[in-house]
Order: sequence, then C-alpha cells, then structure tokens
Amino acid sequence: MNRRKHHYGNLRGPKGHGRHRARRGAVGTAILTLLDEQPMHGYELIGALAERSGGRWTPSPGSIYPALRRLEERGLIRALDGDADDGKRRYELTDDGRQRLADRDDDAPAPWATESIGRQGELRRALGELAGPTKQISRFGSTDQVDAAAAAIKEATATLYRILADGAATQSDDPTD
Repeated sequence: MNRRKHHYGNLRGPKGHGRHRARRGAVGTAILTLLDEQPMHGYELIGALAERSGGRWTPSPGSIYPALRRLEERGLIRALDGDADDGKRRYELTDDGRQRLADRDDDAPAPWATESIGRQGELRRALGELAGPTKQISRFGSTDQVDAAAAAIKEATATLYRILADGAATQSDDPTD
C-alpha cells in the first residue's frame, strides 16, 4: 500500500493539483485590486481570490488579515465607519490606494493569474473575470446596461452549449446561427 505523506501548506489534491503560494506582494496587490471594485471584509476577499484563481489560490486568514492591517497602516485602505450588519469590518480604498493601483504597470497580470493554470483552471479564471464587471453592472448599472449584460451572458451560455453539442468551438458572423 502506497501512503502519501501530507505536510501542512503543501497539500496535494487529485491529479497532482495542490495549494500554491502566491509571489511576494501578491496578497496586498490582490486586496487593492478587489477593493477597487467594491468594499469587502476579509472572508469576502478570500472567497473572491479563490474564485478568480479557479480555486488554485485560497489565501488563509493568517495572510489576509495581517495584509489588511499593513495596508491600513500605510494609508492605502480604511475601515468603513460603523460595523456592518454581520459584524465584520469592511474595507475600502483610499485615494492613496487608488493612486497605487493607477501607478501599477497596465500590462502586469492580475495577482491571482498563474502561468501554469491548466485547461480547467483557464475556464475557471475566465469565469472569475466575468464576475467583476457583472457585479459592477448589477450594482451601479442602468436598466439598459443590466438588460444588455443579461443578454450577453445568455448569448455566452448559448455559445457554450453549441460548443458542447458540436464538440468544438464554432464561430460565425451571423448571430442567428
């Protein structure tokens, strides 16, 4: 019987996919990037990072909360006044935090992006990237924008079903196909 030895922090899942450690500075940059979309508390940040990375990067509370404290001490984020209904402290970007993001290289990949994410991971990452603008439109969009976004998502769903039915991607200039 072959028994694999597991070590904390290097857990291996099915098909050899394990937990990955983020590069230095990625947690802070990821927090700033997500807070640029909307205020969040620590566990929302952890969930969003797991979603955006296709499950390959799920930072622990032990990395998120100290990073939040450091970013707050540096004046890049601030806690919102008053406690949220659920009692969790939400954070938002300050003007300095927005400037820090603006100064970042536009060609730099998102902090949760990895070069070796794999086929399924690429799909999960693409789906995660869809969540950001969808949330923004649902929160701030006009009725016309919400309707247009819903139509775009429905068209994407139909395209995915066509891919499943055809066994390969089909592209057409005629949207009635």
